[in-house]
Formats: sequence, C-alpha cells, structure tokens
Amino acid sequence: MNVSREAVALTTGVILCILAVTPFVLAIKYLDGGVGLILVSPVLIWLLLRAGKKLERWARNEPDTTPPDPDYPDNED
Repeated sequence: MNVSREAVALTTGVILCILAVTPFVLAIKYLDGGVGLILVSPVLIWLLLRAGKKLERWARNEPDTTPPDPDYPDNED
C-alpha cells in the first residue's frame, strides 16, 4: 500500500483542526467565562494556518525556509 505524503498531510491537518476547534467551541459554549475565549480565537486560527503551511511544505518536500525575494535576487557571479 503506497500512501502519498499529500494524503497524510491532509488527513493530519483535518484531524488537528477537529481536535483543536471542537474543545475550544465547547468551552466557549459551556463555560461561564467562555465568551472571553472569543478574543483568543484569532490566535488559534493563526496557529492552525501556520501548522497547515508546515504540513504543506512537508508534503511537497520543500525546505522550511522562506523563498527568496524576487525583487532582490542574490548576485551569484
């Protein structure tokens, strides 16, 4: 059985989102101070997006560094 890295990354990302978002939403719904957790939600979403980008780089076997700026190419003379 040959499983591609893209399928593993997608499955891992979906499971990560479910495991992170479900308890967070339930805490907002059922805890007395849960409404204050809404202020934390942008940070949670930002972290999930970063994790998704890392999974995508891993699936495509790309380096973990940022690509070079096309406006300032390196001079390799």
